[in-house]
Amino acid sequence: MLNRYFVVVDAGTSRMRCSMFDESGEPLCTTASDWRYAITKDGPMLAREFDPDWLAAELRELIARCIGTSGVARREIVAVSVTSQRQALAFLSQGDNTLYVGPNTDLRAVFEGGAIDEEMGDSVYETTGHLPSLLLAPAKLKWFEANRPEGYARISRVLTLADWIVWNLTGEPASEVTLAGEAGLIALRERTWCESLLADLRLPQPGVPLVRSGTVVGTVTAEAAATTGLPADTPVVAAGADTQCGLLGLGISEEGGAGVVAGWSVPIQITTNRPVLSPAHKTWAGCWLDPALWVLESTAGDAGNSYRWLSCLLFGREAFDEMDALAGSAPVGSDGATALLGPSRMDVSRLGMSQGGLHFPVPLAVSDLGRPQIVRSAIEAVAYAVRSNLEQAEEVAGVRALQISVGGGMTRSKTFVRVLADVLGREVFLSTEPGASAAGAYLCARTGVGDFDSLGEATASGMPRLRSVEPDPLGSAEYDGLYQHWTELSGQIEALGL
Repeated sequence: MLNRYFVVVDAGTSRMRCSMFDESGEPLCTTASDWRYAITKDGPMLAREFDPDWLAAELRELIARCIGTSGVARREIVAVSVTSQRQALAFLSQGDNTLYVGPNTDLRAVFEGGAIDEEMGDSVYETTGHLPSLLLAPAKLKWFEANRPEGYARISRVLTLADWIVWNLTGEPASEVTLAGEAGLIALRERTWCESLLADLRLPQPGVPLVRSGTVVGTVTAEAAATTGLPADTPVVAAGADTQCGLLGLGISEEGGAGVVAGWSVPIQITTNRPVLSPAHKTWAGCWLDPALWVLESTAGDAGNSYRWLSCLLFGREAFDEMDALAGSAPVGSDGATALLGPSRMDVSRLGMSQGGLHFPVPLAVSDLGRPQIVRSAIEAVAYAVRSNLEQAEEVAGVRALQISVGGGMTRSKTFVRVLADVLGREVFLSTEPGASAAGAYLCARTGVGDFDSLGEATASGMPRLRSVEPDPLGSAEYDGLYQHWTELSGQIEALGL
């Protein structure tokens, strides 16, 4: 009897990964590729996009390398699933040529998004659950209309990054609901294309069918099979948005669960039985992988990215193991050091640049601060931001989360996990594998090929595996006061402006 294996492509914000999972849910190996952005002469300073030829070749080489590293026989690969960063987009022409594919960090449409929000911001938020428009597909389309009119006139299909990867492997253009929703293209309540809103904006319709997470979109083409090592005709399953897949990988499949996916950014999502919008437009609402549920999101911002920046500043490289050891040697409160490097409470009604920095007691002659305190203060700041956003999400949702599950790359830091539980003062459930999004996409693949009747059944199968982390009462009591100090200091710095 043949063993059964599943290939997962996770095109995240920091890099693209490919993992091989066995039938028990264990990742046998993971290969990764850093993003490379093309230089565009007509794009503004904050514009980023991929060279489509490079991206297609890199995707296929990454899959081939994963299969080769795993030692798995081609005939034993049962399915492929794909998840990706949110707000990353691709535009195809009528002949299915790629006109544009870009990441969620492509901020070329700042002015176009601002104009949409000034004219129709309330309608956009009420319809899609998302603002500001500069991050979303309509603003990107408006930018192309103004700056690449010939290319804009040829756009016939709008996809997300994961959709583009699935199309590249199968030749089948389709869009998964949660990703389309995060791109600002879905009427949230109906889970259909927001046709009326796009018509009001005088923009083209996406031009592809919508599919649910856990759906087989197509099969691997002979061309893709020859360059990836995947068997031809292998089913390719749409998984969904990486954050929603992360929650699934953390065992959340029912109403009232809260997930913290601590990676490049740290979104906090609570599953709800209806779309829940913030009256003040501070939080996001999106679709959940299961059509009976939605998500309310309050994100802490680019926490993992700022932590990586601090590592490169202090060590000249990514030295996360060393940083974890240093942070663990510093006391609660970091001897008075407080980091304000980006993580904060979400408020999309006034998203923009703000002040930041490191604050600590002076004179330095008597404070004796060093790397341990600075690194720990950065970890504590991420934990404070998680608490602030969890409190905001619970307040908007009108519920207290039944369970808090945590995963993502930052959970490789034992100090972060310990500090987070103490700052929250609540039991958290930690994924035994940091790759929560890939684990969720694996469960989507299993569901897509009929191993499970639903995603809920998939999470009840014993995978994912979580362990409980209880807060230390003394540490939590001390952190309550420190959290209030961080909150007050954040407000004071924010009031300074730029």
